[in-house]
Amino acid sequence: MSDRLSPSLPSTVMVSPSNLLPSQPEIPSSKYYTLRYALAAALAPGESRIILPAHSDDSDALFRGCRALGAELRWEDEQERVLLIRGTGRPYQPAPVTINVGNAGAVARLLIGLGALLPEVTIVTDHPQSLGKRPNRELLEALITLGVQCEGSGLEGCLPITLRGSAIHGGRVTVSGARSSQFLSALLFLAPLLPDGLEIDVVDGLKSQPLVRTTIEVLQEAGIQIEYDTSLLYFRIAAGQHYQPREFQIPGDYPSAAALLAAYAASTDPTSQLTLSRLRPGDEVGEYLFATFQRMGADIQRTGDTIVLRGGRRLHGFEIDGDPITDCIPVVVAAACFAEGESRIYNVESLHYKESDRINDLCAELRKAGCTLEPGQDTIIIHGRPEGIEGGVTVDGHNDHRLLMALAIAGLRSQRGLTLTGAEHIAKSYPHFFEELRRCGGNIRSLTTKEARPS
Repeated sequence: MSDRLSPSLPSTVMVSPSNLLPSQPEIPSSKYYTLRYALAAALAPGESRIILPAHSDDSDALFRGCRALGAELRWEDEQERVLLIRGTGRPYQPAPVTINVGNAGAVARLLIGLGALLPEVTIVTDHPQSLGKRPNRELLEALITLGVQCEGSGLEGCLPITLRGSAIHGGRVTVSGARSSQFLSALLFLAPLLPDGLEIDVVDGLKSQPLVRTTIEVLQEAGIQIEYDTSLLYFRIAAGQHYQPREFQIPGDYPSAAALLAAYAASTDPTSQLTLSRLRPGDEVGEYLFATFQRMGADIQRTGDTIVLRGGRRLHGFEIDGDPITDCIPVVVAAACFAEGESRIYNVESLHYKESDRINDLCAELRKAGCTLEPGQDTIIIHGRPEGIEGGVTVDGHNDHRLLMALAIAGLRSQRGLTLTGAEHIAKSYPHFFEELRRCGGNIRSLTTKEARPS
């Protein structure tokens, strides 16, 4: 199986004011579940089937990583809707190996954890100004405690990172959860394969707890037993466990759905209606996201795995803890820019450490477009403009797919449109986002280099 080629995407797009149409788009599969199920399959002896895996730059990066760990991957069908993974039971590569994780932070952290089982592995990125600046110090400190030799870049353990794990052992380890839950998820995937098992104490609190519960769910489905307290601050994983080959069905992706839901929630046209299917009910991120749109006054309903949102409703200000839906926050902020009154989103400090600074960078670009926001260390305050914004400027996506989605929503409600640069980075999670928004009635066109050049 070779790397899937991403579609050729424009680097600059123009998003003009639009009335959205009734639409039933097919949203991407969940990135969260694709990454975790594929990794579990790569660690299981025998063949697993991944049904409807996500197609994105991030999933491609993980598939490269799975092959580097010794797994074999191939598509069962020409449509690439079923991925077959023959796992190794334990990562194995006798010679030093290098893995390019692209701009995929979660993939990097998960592979840093499991790469510690190899004699020598180097994790690199070809996005030094984005993922190359994200810290991994807390995870490396935990691995050093377990006997792994770790060489990172700078004091914060940035990529590239080289690991030598010939002396790795289990025992008890402490890891901080203050900046990212991905450090903990990496240790949880590693733990069953350690000779002495592992006990994990989480200190400094834990961000993005729903994603840790997703990790636990996937590990348990793959046959791994985990003891943990309800606060998710202590874990015990016994040694001698083995991942089991399974068939895994990937649900729809809530952060991708959030972008389309936010666009329709901000729409002023009462005939606009969005219907999204394959969104697993009971999902912690999904339920909190659904409640957030309700809180802002959107007309949103759920029946089973289908969500319907009708536009043209007057949105109003709201206040939420943003940590449970951290990857959805940029598009929620964009919708709040067109609500009546003030909105406040707090407990989002971790957004500073994503592909971009999703607080300061997002607010700066939306301000250029005419929105009114107050960025803080842990908060974003939005003063809504129900009448819309002026637009007519160029805004930059900061190499961040989530910012691009948010800026596109703002462009739809602008008077003069917005020009988005760096649009090709949408491929990280949702390569067809602009195309899908166009099918929903969005007035979106790709610009040539000459057209995009400032006059």
